Amino acid sequence: MIRGFYAAAAGVFTQQKALNVISNNISNASTAGYKCQSTTESSFGEHLLNRLSDAKSVAQNNIGPEAYMTINNSEYTDFTQGSLESTGRPVDMAINGKGFFVVESETYGQVLTRNGQFEIDGDGDLYLPGVGKVLNDGGDTINLESGNFTVSPTGIISVGGEEADALFVAVPGEDTVLKSVGNGVFQVDEDGEYEQAEAGTYGILQGILEKSNISMAQEMSKIIAGQNHYNSCTQIIKMYDKINEMTVNQIGRIG
Repeated sequence: MIRGFYAAAAGVFTQQKALNVISNNISNASTAGYKCQSTTESSFGEHLLNRLSDAKSVAQNNIGPEAYMTINNSEYTDFTQGSLESTGRPVDMAINGKGFFVVESETYGQVLTRNGQFEIDGDGDLYLPGVGKVLNDGGDTINLESGNFTVSPTGIISVGGEEADALFVAVPGEDTVLKSVGNGVFQVDEDGEYEQAEAGTYGILQGILEKSNISMAQEMSKIIAGQNHYNSCTQIIKMYDKINEMTVNQIGRIG
């Protein structure tokens, strides 16, 4: 009886977290550079079940492994490139290929993002609203006198035909894990690092934004399936609760 409660309750909590992630994907479907996230589940507390019998031929055949519950053990991010959309705004930029823009966040320090929906603040610095200031290949902020500038495919920023600065297009190092710290914003793990992307592996497109890689059809089908699973688990819990009530109030009275 207890095993049933564990399994059903675990199903509720697992689906609740999965539905939260799916809902966040749907709410960020229009966020530039956003990457689809999903949860991964695994079994927890596995144990081996045996048959109890006086007959040796029956007892020696194990039923097999079983788990008390499933858990959300991690989140997975799909870094597939989204489609590109022309905006005509010179401060909008997209990375075609590998790499991330590097932004100085007040909360998390240097973070990586594919969101190139930039603006120019009152000091003339290029920044990503809600995140922080965009950094150049030297780790400094990019200051522009006006919005009249061009960006080459390699990230060179020119003002009036003269080179003024360069974007830092970063790629994570080998075995580096990126942790989501915002909608489309990532931080490398403590032991991780990132470096300048190699020439030819990317291209900067000015006046263009990379859209999110969310498939609304897939997300809606997942949320419907997850909701059905969630409802089934809650119904099972109610059934077990009813059985327990009958056990206490009726079977106990007969004894």
